[in-house]
Amino acid sequence: MKPFFILIFISFIFAQNTDTLKLDSTTVNTVQKEGTEFPEVKIEKNKAEKLTDENFFFDYKDDLQGLQIQIDSLKRVIRVMERKRAIPGINEELLNLIRIPELQHRIELTNGTVVIGEIIEESDLEIIIQTTLGQLSIDKDKVVNIEEERPPAPKIELMSDPFVSVYPDHEEITGMVKNSGKARADFVRIIAKLWTPETELAALDSAFASGSDQEYSTGVISDTAIEPGATANFIITIPLEEGSTAVEYRTYDIHWTEAD
Repeated sequence: MKPFFILIFISFIFAQNTDTLKLDSTTVNTVQKEGTEFPEVKIEKNKAEKLTDENFFFDYKDDLQGLQIQIDSLKRVIRVMERKRAIPGINEELLNLIRIPELQHRIELTNGTVVIGEIIEESDLEIIIQTTLGQLSIDKDKVVNIEEERPPAPKIELMSDPFVSVYPDHEEITGMVKNSGKARADFVRIIAKLWTPETELAALDSAFASGSDQEYSTGVISDTAIEPGATANFIITIPLEEGSTAVEYRTYDIHWTEAD
């Protein structure tokens, strides 16, 4: 009787274990169906090799060279910026205050040297001359000759008194000018002024001279230029108001610009 009871008990326990295994297998299948898989654990028994001092995982030398090039470039940029900040801005008023010698004297010395500049001070013993390089003090006993040495410049003059034609409502003045200078004169303009017997200004007007054609760097083309030694005609028409005071005399001014 006892052996039979023991056999039944063992069979019952085995049946429970079988159900448990089935349940676990079902649970695993359910989890796998839901997309949750447990990763496989792989155990490495070999140790990873350590990197030595000579074996880096990147080429640090190339990186350092590139970094050094960038640093040097930034240094150059900073030096340029500092140099620009150190240079003061110069406006037109400041430039007008800078004295530039007109180079109007040519001084010949005993040793054959020729100095060109502007004499700004002179005494019995020495002369002080302003040159493009600065001021020079020269002993008088070393000076052989002093001549005026002006830079080439235009000089426009009337060749004769202009011819005046008087009409009831205007005057027409014709004449000729000449450039007796050593440089070309541009935009030559003659201004005529009419004066009353009481020396009051009655009227004025101006006209450009009919000179040679000249094209400038700005693209402007004008026929008002007069070359050295050349002449040019002009005609000035001056309107007169009705009942104005009679004109006693006339004066003329000539304006021009120097060629660059």
